Amino acid sequence: MILTLLLYFALHLNLSAQNIHRTACQGNLARLDSMLVSTEINIKDYRGRSLLHWAVACEKKEIFDYLLRKGIDLNGEDQQRRTPLHLAVQLDRKKYLDTIVQLQPNKDWTSKYGASLLELAVLNGNQVMLEALISRGVNVNSTNTRGSSALEISQRLGNKTISDLLLSLGADKDLVRTIKVEGKYMGQEEPGTKPRLFAPNFISTEEQEFGSVFNTAGTEFYFGVDVNGKSEIRYSAMEGNQWTIPITLFSHDRYGYNDPFLSNDEKRLYFISKRALDGKGALKDVDIWYAEKTTDGWSEPINAGMNINTKGNEYYISFTQDGTMFFSSNGHGAIEGQEKDFDIFFSQSIDGKFQKPLALGEAVNTPSYEGDVFVAPDESYLIFCSERDNGFGRGDLYVSFKDTNDQWTKAVNMGSEINTLHYEYCPFVTKDGKYLLYTSNQDIYWVSTEVLKRIKDTLE
Repeated sequence: MILTLLLYFALHLNLSAQNIHRTACQGNLARLDSMLVSTEINIKDYRGRSLLHWAVACEKKEIFDYLLRKGIDLNGEDQQRRTPLHLAVQLDRKKYLDTIVQLQPNKDWTSKYGASLLELAVLNGNQVMLEALISRGVNVNSTNTRGSSALEISQRLGNKTISDLLLSLGADKDLVRTIKVEGKYMGQEEPGTKPRLFAPNFISTEEQEFGSVFNTAGTEFYFGVDVNGKSEIRYSAMEGNQWTIPITLFSHDRYGYNDPFLSNDEKRLYFISKRALDGKGALKDVDIWYAEKTTDGWSEPINAGMNINTKGNEYYISFTQDGTMFFSSNGHGAIEGQEKDFDIFFSQSIDGKFQKPLALGEAVNTPSYEGDVFVAPDESYLIFCSERDNGFGRGDLYVSFKDTNDQWTKAVNMGSEINTLHYEYCPFVTKDGKYLLYTSNQDIYWVSTEVLKRIKDTLE
């Protein structure tokens, strides 16, 4: 999580040299002072983060102190309702936390933000931050918006050290819920055309989940989870009528595994990774890999080969009924040096070997980023993520349908029913064609595919 957040701030520095938030992150106090003559001090970036957020994240103490003297909002919230206090906890900036707490006009922050601050400290396994927050008045038994206490989160993560610490600090073990899920689609109330959080506190938790897929029978579920900047693939199965607690199938301390997708015969599990070709040497760019099902589980990862993988990055995988692979890449014909120039490609499988990929046309691919493509097995539609102007957020889901001439129609935004100010990605439609699962704001949501029919009807 920490590495992911720091990467965001680093990438954000590619903006114009006049960007005031960049100036704060660079620590250029004279220039910042000059810019604030004509700019309101509580100005926010496109994710709602203030200059104080940036000073904390970039560890610019002189800028931080200057902003406080100038009267910046101590508790300005970003689009995720996180304040500079949250960044201080998340990025382990204790001296910044101490200063912001000391300047609070009252104790209201402990009840308003306490549970979410404890959540971040638990996710990072940060004992010092937990003790600091609780000693400053945060109730150890406060619960977040999901109804989870810090102790429940730590036990869900299997972190005994943190659980023992919380118990020693007064956590009530009787408040910890036991989450069990049973039945088809994990017993969730099936959604209509309004998206619902999928399997809260079991699949969609305080961690960052994405890239989910059911098998055809609906008895196995694979999904990706970000763990402190590295992704791993987890798995749950329905045994009898009850779903097993998710276990980790693929993880590594040097590189991640994510975007799981099953082959049509379900004998292969595809995913992406920066894994070295020999599993030991220098990390690669992101490639598509797969593991084969054996009597003992899954094989070691196997690279999908040079026809698919390039010196660029290849992301996300889905298949048509005849085994054609759809995926995104910035290595197949992309403009050199443009790292975000991802387009969607497809590769036919002939005699078990993937052929040279072809790019989809301008109805789908644009100079913007296109990735995370799901193609309907019958190729009647495809859903993908794109970062385009006039969207609802940083990245939206788009859909394209096949017309009567077997051509892809111009892709359209899936609208405000699906897309938000957050990033929507990792689409997957269940094999029965009934439900679309996707990721939004670091959780997995699901919705009836009736939304696709409604969009198509408006286009006809």
